[in-house]
Amino acid sequence: MHQLAIRAVDVRPVPLPLARPVSSALGTYTEMDCVTVWIHTHDGPSGFGFTMGLGGAWSSAVATYIESELTPLAMGCDALAPEALWERLWAPNKPRMRAGLGVWALSAIDIACWDILGKVAGLPVHTLLGAHHHDVPVYGSGGWHDLSDAELVAECEAFAAQGIRAYKYKIGSARDRERTALLRRSMGNDFELLADANQSYSVQEAVEASRMLADHGVAWIEEPVYADSADDLAAVAASAAVPVAAGENVYLRWGFRELCTRRAVDYLQPDVARCGGITEFRKIAALADAFNLHLSSHLCHELSISLVGACPRGWKVEYAQLLPADLFTRPFAVVDGAMRVPDVPGHGVQLVAGADRVAAG
Repeated sequence: MHQLAIRAVDVRPVPLPLARPVSSALGTYTEMDCVTVWIHTHDGPSGFGFTMGLGGAWSSAVATYIESELTPLAMGCDALAPEALWERLWAPNKPRMRAGLGVWALSAIDIACWDILGKVAGLPVHTLLGAHHHDVPVYGSGGWHDLSDAELVAECEAFAAQGIRAYKYKIGSARDRERTALLRRSMGNDFELLADANQSYSVQEAVEASRMLADHGVAWIEEPVYADSADDLAAVAASAAVPVAAGENVYLRWGFRELCTRRAVDYLQPDVARCGGITEFRKIAALADAFNLHLSSHLCHELSISLVGACPRGWKVEYAQLLPADLFTRPFAVVDGAMRVPDVPGHGVQLVAGADRVAAG
């Protein structure tokens, strides 16, 4: 395959409105902060990339970092060699890319390059990655703290009506036991429940919460303790009465390797828009395979289905209906509890014209 030099990188911070405000143990959010990236090439297609996260005013900082630090390094590089470009951007920026917003910036550029690679090859990204599944099962995600009991059950039932057989809800409040018992009574014993603590517990509190969850047949406890403390997470995993899931706030393969070697988790949940992009997601998936762990994802179901569906240890993709469906150029519908991967060249994820106010070249 010929080389395709990068000639321009268009970057824009974009606040995307949520379908409705939501509240977790970390706070209340009204929008998804997002940075969009279009990479343009000489005599070839353009590629779309992005990074996103709930709340905060970080997108301007990420956009500035891409423009001032990463774009000069990317100019003239081969867009068809995303791993080589990843290393070129990462190596001189290691001190700023151990975690956090620097990795978010790198993720956006990497995603755009994989989009270009697929378009030039005339293949969907999931095919380039060796797709194992074309219909990827999802689990419903919501259960925010601001929901009333009736709204909580109604949301879960709405997911179930789409054939979805698992639902994740928030814990970390004084009503954890009541909400858990309510969901179990309402959905029956054959429906899978998942609990997300959003880093709200101490080790002892997490272990105690896991026992309550086990009493109600809940399948995992997610992010029970501070995400940066692998020691604490491993301590929870060693004593918890249910499996442990984590990864949305873990960066790069080395952070995930530590979780694996410490046996701190049973489910890995990388966020492709934060963990280092598709290039790094592949390496994290290889760790899940090597350590015999389940691989799920965090948010970005529109892209995550292509990645998890290409992994031998792929489990279910998180399906959180946070953004209005009409923000995207194609629907990502759930049929019988699964979502079909895009069957178009590239990764198949793009905002509608005007949504990001960036024109593709």
